[in-house]
Amino acid sequence: MRHFGNPAFAGMLTLALTLAAPGAWAQDKVTLRVWDSFTENSDGMDAMIAAFEAANPTIDVERDVQATEDMRAIIQTALNSGTGPDVFQYDTGPGFAGVLAKAGLIKPLDDLYAGPLAKVLPWTKERVTFDGKTYGVGNQLEFIAVYYNKDLFAANNIAVPKTYAEFQAACTTLKDAGITPIAFGNSAGWPAFHVFSAYANNMVPQDQLMAMIRGETSWDDPAVTSAIQAAFVDNEANGCFNASVNAVSYDDANALFAAGQSGMTITGGWMINGFKDNPFATGFFFLPAPDGMATMPPAGLGGGYFVNAATTQGEAANTFLSFLFDPANAALWVEGMSVIPSYSLEGAGVEVSPLLAEAAAALSAGAMGVNIDVLTPEAFNTVMLDGFQAVLGGDRTAAEQATALQASVAQ
Repeated sequence: MRHFGNPAFAGMLTLALTLAAPGAWAQDKVTLRVWDSFTENSDGMDAMIAAFEAANPTIDVERDVQATEDMRAIIQTALNSGTGPDVFQYDTGPGFAGVLAKAGLIKPLDDLYAGPLAKVLPWTKERVTFDGKTYGVGNQLEFIAVYYNKDLFAANNIAVPKTYAEFQAACTTLKDAGITPIAFGNSAGWPAFHVFSAYANNMVPQDQLMAMIRGETSWDDPAVTSAIQAAFVDNEANGCFNASVNAVSYDDANALFAAGQSGMTITGGWMINGFKDNPFATGFFFLPAPDGMATMPPAGLGGGYFVNAATTQGEAANTFLSFLFDPANAALWVEGMSVIPSYSLEGAGVEVSPLLAEAAAALSAGAMGVNIDVLTPEAFNTVMLDGFQAVLGGDRTAAEQATALQASVAQ
């Protein structure tokens, strides 16, 4: 059952109808209240819940759909007041789920990870672990990668770069052939977040980067300066980007790549469906790290599922999460909702595009870095947005931008 109205009224109506039904006392059903933000894939989630209820006839899921911004605005108050759901979808990371965990508003799920959730990818588990306890199940795998035109690569004898030097050489070869190497549109400012994340994860040691994100060490560091320099100043100077990146929109850059007018573009996993019908063979690779550094692809979670610490339906909640994240139900996520779930799809028997298959395999292969802007405060992200545009426009040096980033969190 899905509601978009008053959750309390919906709950009373469900109870009244249940009590009035013949044989209601004998059914021994429980109601599990679930909130999620699948506004665009709502029918797919309805199908997921219908399959769950068919497999678990003693559990009735009462679903409420909340826009992401609305969920952020109301969930903590709802949990504190006792009107919140039993299970809900919410942002992962210390600024969102971490706040709820610290306040004691969500339940640790470590026991589930020892059993039904054992196949969940370890790096996704880390993103919902706070103070040594795991509080949720990450979902909707996201990543930043280099999408490339396989036909243009083949026509210009370019192999998929395995080193950063090979990546730079690929840019030079495409440029010399009169082809824009990397389509990049940064008029909105935020696309630069993704490029910076790809470079910073590869050029700043991961322990140091995470310490910076936690505010334990300074962003005004030579490694950060080097990442900004390589990502924006050097790529711009070497002709790796299209002209006037700050005047080109993100959508126009994607269109440039999809039309076969650039060899590569750096963007997120959400473009898999957008690029799957390109009029050329499309692949992707993670930006290689410079020599001596580990390649740490930026990856994150579009959200996760959490359990209200005050729920009286703990068993039903565990059953629900176990169903959602059972690889046997992968098709409901992938084919029904175009979502990459937080476990390997190998052997799951789902039909996916070649590009999605590549992505899912890569995300299961090893350690991942972080999408920086997901974990950093608004003031920091504002300085990233304005500052990277200034760097690309030649109005700020890489070192000055590193100093500005640190100043934004030191206030």
